[in-house]
Amino acid sequence: MLLVAMVVSFRPAVPVIWGDTPSFVESALLTLDAGRLTVAGGRDPGYPAFLATIFAFGGDLGTVVRVQEAAWAVLILTMAATTRMATRGAVGLVPVILVATYPGLLLFRNVLTADLLFAVFLNLATAALLVATCIDDAARCWAVAASVLCAALAACFRSQGLLVPIAAILMGAWLARPGTIARFAVMAMSVAIAVALLVAGSRFGAAASDQASAVFVPKTLFCNHLNIALASDAARREIASVAGDRADATMARLEADFAAEPGRWPVLGFFGDACLFDTALERDVADGNAVDAAAAYRRIFLAAVRDRPLAYAGKVLRQMAFGASVAWPPYGLDSAIPVSNDDVPHVSDIITRHGRNLHPTQLQGEPVRIGLLSDVPGLSAYLFRALSAAFVVAVIFWTVTAVGRRHRSQFLTRAGIVIVMWAASIATAACAHTLDIGRYLIPAVPMVGLMLSIFAAELAETITRLRKGAD
Repeated sequence: MLLVAMVVSFRPAVPVIWGDTPSFVESALLTLDAGRLTVAGGRDPGYPAFLATIFAFGGDLGTVVRVQEAAWAVLILTMAATTRMATRGAVGLVPVILVATYPGLLLFRNVLTADLLFAVFLNLATAALLVATCIDDAARCWAVAASVLCAALAACFRSQGLLVPIAAILMGAWLARPGTIARFAVMAMSVAIAVALLVAGSRFGAAASDQASAVFVPKTLFCNHLNIALASDAARREIASVAGDRADATMARLEADFAAEPGRWPVLGFFGDACLFDTALERDVADGNAVDAAAAYRRIFLAAVRDRPLAYAGKVLRQMAFGASVAWPPYGLDSAIPVSNDDVPHVSDIITRHGRNLHPTQLQGEPVRIGLLSDVPGLSAYLFRALSAAFVVAVIFWTVTAVGRRHRSQFLTRAGIVIVMWAASIATAACAHTLDIGRYLIPAVPMVGLMLSIFAAELAETITRLRKGAD
C-alpha cells in the first residue's frame, strides 16, 4: 500500500514559482558568480547552495524538482524502515502511508523553496535517533553521528531548525554514551562537522551578504513582538533614543503597522509582516544603514523582553500549544499547486541578467495537480484535524506514562525523542515569528506520523497485555 501510494503521488517535474523563489534563484546565481555562499533577500544559504550545485553541473529547474522528488521518496522509505524497526508491526505503517499522501508535503516537491529539503533533513535526523535506539555498540554512535549531521544540514536550509542540532547532540550523547576512544572520536567528529556547517552554511555564515540579510533576523524579532515593545516603557524609550527627532513619526508608523489587517494572524494577535516589510523604518531608526538598523532592532527587542518577560513567555507557550493543536495542518487542499504568476517574469529576468542558460520558458508550465487527498478537501480537513488531536493525545499519554513509569522504557525513549525533536523544530518559529503561517508546521508532519506510529504500536501491545491478563 505504501509503495502504491508513493507511485500514485508522483507528478511531472514542473517547477512552480512562489514568492521566495526569486530570492533563492538570485542567491544561487550570485553564489556561482562569486564562488562563495552569497544570499539575497534575507534567505538562508542552504537552498541557494543546493541550487548552485545543480546549476554548476549543468542541471536546470526541472532537475531541481526531480532531485526534490527523489529526496521525498528517500524520506518516506526511511520513515517506513524506521517505523518497522521501532514498532515491529504493520499497524505503525498506517501513519507513514498518510504522510506519503499528505498534500501539504507533496506540493513542496515542485515548489522552488527550501521547505521540502528542510523537511527531509529534519526528519532524517529524527529517524537516525530512533534507529540508534534499535541497535547497539558502535553502530549506535554512527547513527547518532548521522543524526547530528542531518540536523545541521536542516538548519542550513532554514533557520527555523537552529535548535534541532542542539537537541540532536544532547539526545545523541545520552543515547550513545561513548565509553571508548573510538566511539568518542566518532561523536566528536560529527559535532565538529556540524558546527562547521552551521558557521559556514547557515544564516550565521551569510548574515552580512546584503542589507536585507543583515537586518532580517533582528527586524523579525522586533516586528513579531511589536505588541510587547509598544506596551513596554523601556522599549519605547529605546525607540525614542534611536529615532531622535523622528520619534513621534516612528511611533505613529509602528502603531499603524500594528493595527494593519487585524485578525490575519489571530494566534500572534496582529499582522507582524506589516512592520517587517515597512522599509521606511530603517530610515527612521538608522538613516537607512542596515547594520545600525539591525543593532537598533535588537536593542529594542531585548529591552521589551527584559521589561515584560511574562508577556514574551506567554506568547511562546501560546504558539507552541497552537502548533500542537494543528500538528497535521489542513494544508495544500487545492486541486492544483497555486502559481505566483507575478514572480515568473521576475525569475526569468534574474536568469537573463546573470547570463545563465536555464531555459526560462520552462517557468511557464501549467499548474501541477496535487491529487489524492487534495481531491477530497472536506474529508481531508477532518482527517488532519483528527490526526492532530491524536498527536495531542499521544503526547499526553507519553507524559502520563513517563510520570508513572508503568510502561516499557523503549516506548518512553522513542516517543520522547520524537517529542523533543518536534518541539525543537517549531520552537524557533514560536519564539521569533508565528505559527499562524501553516507551512512552518509542514516539515514536522512526518515526525507527527512517527509519533502516531509509536503510539499506535504501544496501544496495541497494551491492549494485548490487558486481554492476556483478563484471561
